[in-house]
Amino acid sequence: MAGMFHGEEGASRRTLNGTVLLAAGDEATTLTAAQSIHSIITMTPTAGRAVTTPIGTAIIAALEEYRVGSTFEVTIVNLASATHAITFTAGASGVTITGLATVAANTSATFKGRVASATSVIFYRS
Repeated sequence: MAGMFHGEEGASRRTLNGTVLLAAGDEATTLTAAQSIHSIITMTPTAGRAVTTPIGTAIIAALEEYRVGSTFEVTIVNLASATHAITFTAGASGVTITGLATVAANTSATFKGRVASATSVIFYRS
């Protein structure tokens, strides 16, 4: 399947042809830029936890190529059997999360990231 980004994949840059699977520990987690692009994040929280994005410019820099309007997905899977939610949280600057950011226990949520400018990304809950 061809991705919408082209070029060789650099050591710190990601194309959208693959999916990163991250099994996060049972603690608040800040994603790396690479983990914020076309990824599946799983966690089994024992209390409410946050999964936080890096800043917008870091996410954009991790894309091999981008243009305003380019998109990618991040899915958060909450493996807790009951009670404990995960909240998808925007990084310090350049990231906005639109829609319900809370992922209830025993559910998942997919967020579509869209490059809004050279310095900002908006995540929309699908």
